[in-house]
Amino acid sequence: MKNRTIALAGVCQAAFFANELASTGRIRDKQGYQTSIKSLYVIDCDDISEIYGNDLHNLNTGLKTLSYAFNRDNDYLTVLKYTLTLLTLERKLNKMPDYFDKIQKGILDSKHFILPDDPYPPALINKLANTYSSTISLLQPRIILNGKPEYLKQAAITEKIRAILLSGIRSAVLWTQMSGTQWQLLFKRKTIVETANQLKSSL
Repeated sequence: MKNRTIALAGVCQAAFFANELASTGRIRDKQGYQTSIKSLYVIDCDDISEIYGNDLHNLNTGLKTLSYAFNRDNDYLTVLKYTLTLLTLERKLNKMPDYFDKIQKGILDSKHFILPDDPYPPALINKLANTYSSTISLLQPRIILNGKPEYLKQAAITEKIRAILLSGIRSAVLWTQMSGTQWQLLFKRKTIVETANQLKSSL
């Protein structure tokens, strides 16, 4: 349950950042955002915490969001909707190996844009965003962001949103690998929230 909760927190964190960018045009938890993006590049590891930088402080936003969203806090209903949609999209992606291959190639190719003094330059975010647009965006249901037009019209912001949503798919894949199911979201919700609160209190 701990590993499933960590993976689900990763999905929630991506959903939160996507909503924050669409609503405010910025990210307050920059470390958390970078951790989510970096998780795309961590494939083989011995422990799930390695995917998020071996430090659950990097998932603080996700754990908090999970706790509030799955307790049906009204302020987090939009984020909950995005989270559930990402989980649904991952299940559909599971049946499309050609899309999976395209996503893996896009992520691998994006590594060429990493700079010594800037691990997340605009060119890298652009590549990740295009990878999302050419795969996940073509699946149903699409994530329709409820944000402010002045932010959603800015390419730099929408690219960050697509890149972070791609990281949400990565965490959703991890949730499935950890035996996470829709059934558990329905009937183990209280246990998941309690586990998230325990992890958060240990930070």
